[in-house]
Amino acid sequence: MRKGDHFKILLVNDDGFVTRALPLTYEILKEFGEVLAVVPETPKSGGGHSLTLHKPLFLRELGIYGLRVFAINGTPVDAFHAAKDILGFNPDLVVSGINIGENTSSQNILYSGTVEAAIEAGLFGYPSIALSADVLTDDEFENPKYSFMVRKVVEALIKYVKDNGWFDGVDTLSVNLPHTPTPKGVVMPKTQRIRFIQRFERRIDPRGREYYWLVGERVVEEGTDSYYLSNGYVTVTPLVTDLTHPAVSGCKELTEKINDLLRYIGKALESIRVV
Repeated sequence: MRKGDHFKILLVNDDGFVTRALPLTYEILKEFGEVLAVVPETPKSGGGHSLTLHKPLFLRELGIYGLRVFAINGTPVDAFHAAKDILGFNPDLVVSGINIGENTSSQNILYSGTVEAAIEAGLFGYPSIALSADVLTDDEFENPKYSFMVRKVVEALIKYVKDNGWFDGVDTLSVNLPHTPTPKGVVMPKTQRIRFIQRFERRIDPRGREYYWLVGERVVEEGTDSYYLSNGYVTVTPLVTDLTHPAVSGCKELTEKINDLLRYIGKALESIRVV
């Protein structure tokens, strides 16, 4: 990973190019180096780790929010590969997000296009960070207090990685931002297993036809990432692409460096609570 001035960051997401999180994230990242944004044409939330295999892909350059953005008619994972293989961009860091909606729990990690795009980057050896916010709409990113908090956390993340390098044994960091603009702190708790108890709701359309809509109720388990996020903390979850059981894969213990990152972000949050 380059630590000099020519630091290259690839920005992808699963919400497309219309989300208000895009210009905010882009503006933060460009403080640290060259940024290339490649995003899906349409929102791909819940798409998980999907690739486009049965239709041609089109990549077009757009000018939106005063930014240069490439849109692809594919998935977030496609966006990562398009940047690397079509546009020839070799990033030092891949940032996915900021997602509208949190991505705590193993369930959400597997469903999330945001997290899975970052995991795809990690799978191919690129340090990557998935950013998600516990908000219902992108209107929150226009709230000055909330956007200030987002900026402080993301700046701390990128600055630490740029100055100190990546983390041994970690492919991806999944970072979740709480709904409050004044977080209580930053933690690295265990990952909750199930976040939503899902069911299909039966409905009738205006023509009398029966259809079904997937709905779910949130579950919170004490001491987990979902619990701490719900209680106003920033959560950091280190991820590896090796899905083999640790007893077989030989996964090593996390180094102290990851805890140093948490302390670094915590200092950034202290300035928010003082404001």
